This record gives sequence, C-alpha cells and structure tokens, in this order.
Amino acid sequence: MKREPIPPAEQADIELKHIQLELVHGRTNHMRHFVDQYYCFKKGYLNRNGGANWEAVVWDGVVSTAARATANRKLVVKEHVVPLRVITSVLVEAKEAGHTSLSAIAEILERLTHFGTITKEEDKRLRDAGLNQAMPHGFLEEGHVNYGDILSRYREVGIELERSL
Repeated sequence: MKREPIPPAEQADIELKHIQLELVHGRTNHMRHFVDQYYCFKKGYLNRNGGANWEAVVWDGVVSTAARATANRKLVVKEHVVPLRVITSVLVEAKEAGHTSLSAIAEILERLTHFGTITKEEDKRLRDAGLNQAMPHGFLEEGHVNYGDILSRYREVGIELERSL
C-alpha cells in the first residue's frame, strides 16, 4: 500500500516541532538538520518525491556577484547567511526567556534563516575574519549599526551581493 506524501506545510510544522522539542530538552546537536529541513519545506525546496532538496537552495536567495560570475557549482559553497551557531544561540536565548511556542520559534527562523551562495575564496575571507560561525560585533545589540542586519558579515569582509533580501 502506497501512502500519500505529507504536504510541505505539514512537513514544515513537523520540523518546527522537532526544533521545539530539542530546545525544551536542552539539546542542540541536531539543529542543522531540523532547521535546514524546516527551511526547505517552508520555502518549497523539494525533490520530486516531496522531500527536502538542500541543493536547490544553491543559486537562490543571497548570491555573491563573484559566485554568480563563476557559475560553477564546484567553486562555490552554500551557507547560512546567519551562521547556524548564531541562529541556535538566539533560539536558546528565547527558550531561556520562556519563548518556546511554535510561533516564537517560527518567527526567529523566518527572520534569521536564509541561505547564501558564495565563492570558496569569499568563504575563506569569512573564516579568516572569524565570521564563518559568527556575526559581526553589534548584531545582537539594539542601537548598533549592525543590529539585526543579516548581511553585515558579508559587508564586513567586502563580499558584494547581486541582490539583498
């Protein structure tokens, strides 16, 4: 008996519940999987079988001018615009403040979860600047010029984007 595929919106809700469970129980080691799955189902990046298609995110969303110019998948990397470590820390802070509702978690993910495609050289610049898993100073400080600016780490190392979010 063939079962009907679960609609993407329901799949996204399931992943959101996984994230909530992980937070409530103080676990974050599987966040990458759940956050990436949630993003794909929420945004419609699906393979022909209805599963999450992470590769479809490449060349969509935030793309650097240099990455687009190469047009060679082997020379670029797909990455979280706001590093997953930062997203996870914001989720943990929300949990500590008592904000673990599905809507609170979804709002954080909607605001912070975006993917970028940059060249391997640009990725190295982020690493060299200590920004491959972090955001620039002030990203979480109200009133700072970098506050909430999800593209600030790209600007910090001079990565030119073909379009902004």
